[in-house]
Amino acid sequence: MIKALLVEDEINVRSALKKMLHIITSNIEIVAETGLVSEAIKLIKTQKPDLIFLDIELEDGTGFDILKQVENIDAKIIFTTAYNQYALKAFKYSAVDYLLKPIDPEELQKATHRAIKDIKNKKEHQDLLNVLKNNLQEKEQKIILKTTEQRYVIAVKDIIYLEADGAYTVFFTINNTIIVSKNLKYYQDILSSDFIRCHQSFLVNKNHIKGLNKQNQIALSKGDFVPVSTRKKAEITEIISKL
Repeated sequence: MIKALLVEDEINVRSALKKMLHIITSNIEIVAETGLVSEAIKLIKTQKPDLIFLDIELEDGTGFDILKQVENIDAKIIFTTAYNQYALKAFKYSAVDYLLKPIDPEELQKATHRAIKDIKNKKEHQDLLNVLKNNLQEKEQKIILKTTEQRYVIAVKDIIYLEADGAYTVFFTINNTIIVSKNLKYYQDILSSDFIRCHQSFLVNKNHIKGLNKQNQIALSKGDFVPVSTRKKAEITEIISKL
């Protein structure tokens, strides 16, 4: 049986979450619940839950305060949040599970099943949390890229460009070429303003642009060239003029 802790300060949300979990699975036992940062820290240490549903905004602080005060949380965490664009980007960069309120039962089921599957791999989850903490502290931004065989932690500044490959995206970085099973639009939406869609199949890091040749190709660091669509040429030309 998986021991779960609910950290949520809205009583109605907590109640709905408990009901949905009861319907979704019989493998989870809710051992404690609270809406306070201070109590949550104590419960994590005393109850030693396997799974934590962690609200971002709490009565006496935030879920991130808990991450800061408990060095190594030996549990899988699923964050819940009403809406916070900055936090959402940090979650997506670090591949940590989160649910938007109001919580959708289908999304809860998917996240819960992933959690049950991943709970044994505690080291990997701790690594993901460490990347999340790093990004929330506005240090050098990093992104988790998962392939079928490996997990990479990449500094965003080291990404040179991305190329669409059907439902997949190929990352070309300073040190690696990595293929991930998410489309280019997904990464266009979460990557910083340093990235520009120069073509329907390419997303480039402006910091790696070296110039534009007569064939309407962007010259990038490491000697790569990517095409520029006609409608993007003026924008790219302006960017290059400011480099």
